[in-house]
Amino acid sequence: MTAWWRMILTATGVGLLAAALTLLLQWQWQQWQLPAKSAAAISDSKPLTGPRLPFSYADAVAAAAPSVVSIRTAIASKPATGGNRVSVGLGSGVIWRQDGLIITNFHVIRQAEAIAVELRDGRTLRADVIGADPATDLALLRVKADKLPAIAKPVRAARVGDVVLAIGYPFLLGQTVTVGIVSATERLERGFIRLIQTDAAINRGNSGGALVNARGEWVGVNSEVLPAQLGVQGIGFAIPAEYAETIIEQILAHGRVIRGSIGFVGSGSANEIRSDDHDDKFLNAVRIDEVSPNGPAAVAGLQPGDRITHVNGELIGGVTELLRRIADSAPGSTITLRIWRGNVSQDVPVIVSERGADPARPPDGE
Repeated sequence: MTAWWRMILTATGVGLLAAALTLLLQWQWQQWQLPAKSAAAISDSKPLTGPRLPFSYADAVAAAAPSVVSIRTAIASKPATGGNRVSVGLGSGVIWRQDGLIITNFHVIRQAEAIAVELRDGRTLRADVIGADPATDLALLRVKADKLPAIAKPVRAARVGDVVLAIGYPFLLGQTVTVGIVSATERLERGFIRLIQTDAAINRGNSGGALVNARGEWVGVNSEVLPAQLGVQGIGFAIPAEYAETIIEQILAHGRVIRGSIGFVGSGSANEIRSDDHDDKFLNAVRIDEVSPNGPAAVAGLQPGDRITHVNGELIGGVTELLRRIADSAPGSTITLRIWRGNVSQDVPVIVSERGADPARPPDGE
């Protein structure tokens, strides 16, 4: 190879190397400039719209907030030092019907001698108690007003994972909204019902307010929180709206809640599991611990130690479900309990009486 060709090849190689280095430098420079160009492009462009915007619950609040009221109560007491003393109680309520019916917690109006309801539009109205159900901590109030903004009824029951908003009047701060999710739907058993558990903040004064979903539909009545002394945070409870309505409808119809009872005390597993196909037939069984003398259970022949697994042929899901099934039975009706005494089962018909009708006979319980 001549010196001429070596010069040509050398020059060509150097040129290709220089071109490659130039392209590499240009690419790196463009990469360094991208953030500045992107920021400038965003600042000069129109606001982002559509699904890229953060989701807002403003529409849900706008729909539900007018239906939540502030409740203040006056409670008279006589201190040991003498004289009279009036204390003021705080709470919230939910407008259930346009004609002035308001739902709240029983503990909000318990012992109240006067009740004032403040609407979101600023009006303050006197409220009268129509009826209450201490067993479920619910009460029904009436104010003299019409065309009130009633809460939207739920399309379906709350599910675990649903976003929920707690609306109420805590600590004299005015109407306040907190957000969370439904942590569980069957927690903290209270007699016949299981409560909704949520991490939406429920503070003092929120009791009786509304728990609503992301559409602004009513899913529960804010009820209580676990004591701070237990070292817990983000655990609150609400009474399911669908159950609250059944209680309120009974109060409207009868002035009280009529429940069935058979006169027994029972216990079940700590963590009740609903299962029709589990191998252990006693998984959800309720053990009878005590039978009231001369009560329906005693008359039917039930004994301490018997285990109840079915009501009217249907498998039960533990103590709370059994109590609810009995409570929902009309006094005078007959229910059939499948019991196991040892390893022998039998179906026992029991005539239901009214809960609390006989003061000498304690009601059904755990």
